[in-house]
Amino acid sequence: MLIALFVTALWQGHPPIELTLDEAIRRGMAERGRTAEARALVAEARAGRRLAGQIPNPSFSYQHTGDTPRQHISFDQPFSWLVTRGADRATAGAVLRRARADSVILMAGVAAEIRSSFFATLGAREAERLAVEQVKVLDSLAALARRRFEAGDISRYEWEQAAQEARRGQVQISLAREATRAREAAFTKATGSVDPVTPAAGPLDRGLDADLGPALPVDSIPALAAAVADSAALAFASQSARRARLPVPSLQAGADWDDPTVPGRRFSVVGFAVPLPLWNTGGADAALARARAERGAALAREIRLEVVQAVAEARTRLEETARRARFTRDSLAPGASALRERALIAYRLGETSILSVLDALRSEREAVQQQVESLTAYQAALAAWYALFGRSE
Repeated sequence: MLIALFVTALWQGHPPIELTLDEAIRRGMAERGRTAEARALVAEARAGRRLAGQIPNPSFSYQHTGDTPRQHISFDQPFSWLVTRGADRATAGAVLRRARADSVILMAGVAAEIRSSFFATLGAREAERLAVEQVKVLDSLAALARRRFEAGDISRYEWEQAAQEARRGQVQISLAREATRAREAAFTKATGSVDPVTPAAGPLDRGLDADLGPALPVDSIPALAAAVADSAALAFASQSARRARLPVPSLQAGADWDDPTVPGRRFSVVGFAVPLPLWNTGGADAALARARAERGAALAREIRLEVVQAVAEARTRLEETARRARFTRDSLAPGASALRERALIAYRLGETSILSVLDALRSEREAVQQQVESLTAYQAALAAWYALFGRSE
């Protein structure tokens, strides 16, 4: 028990490290397993390209026989790789392009996760701050209602309504605090940290008023680049399978010696071996590779259509979330706050009932919550937009 208390006190004694958005993205890129996976994908594909260009080693054999000559050695060097090496290297190059596209997708996904989590945490903090401020207003309202009740201006029921609403506000604070802690935990995970980190204070509407600019070309989207690379790899593999059907000979060389009839003599042997297409001619392999290449090309065409659709949908989502965020920030939330202020003034002057004030407070809470949700949704849409094009910013 003492150890647990000590660990708890030690943990609470170290506040979370505050990170800006750029610092959080850099930290995540350095710490997350996804980024290491992306680097490994490229390294693996690069090694595969080297492997595709290697020349096969010759085979060596030695025999000792009872018949003369008794000693035999031979080397066998195949040359079938000469006709397939170019296509195999091109296939490996396309696989490397696919790995690079996958690497960009993984890295951009990490950045998008960090960005979304960063602003989601800021939004949760803002919602918690609103809940705390509303409880302060409700406490003041309950105190004012009590004084008016004691002065005989209102009924006891109206006073208790104000007090009950103030008590309900404590539940809202607890819910908001829980949401904030959950968002902070998600942000810590997104940055790849085992120690608690938290977003540095900043505006939730960052970049909201900036011009997004024209969309980048569709061909620059990593998902499409990956599909095109897959199609190219399958096409080159089909080309390699066709060339592999050629009966390319292999060179054979060796020597025989240890013949008692001609002591001290060594006889050279030079020849070649040609594959004999007796049972099959490789047609099935070529047909299989051709079918795969056709399927890869068809899939690439479909993915191009899906990417065009994804860009249009992401652009629309980004524009509409930005429009809603600006409206709630500039019009809806300020208007609700102004109505709440006027309702409180009117209640102090005895011009309205407690129900009007409570309704104004609820409307303000809903409007500000909509503002927070709209701004958070905009930041999530912006993160998805950047990730679609393989960017972090």
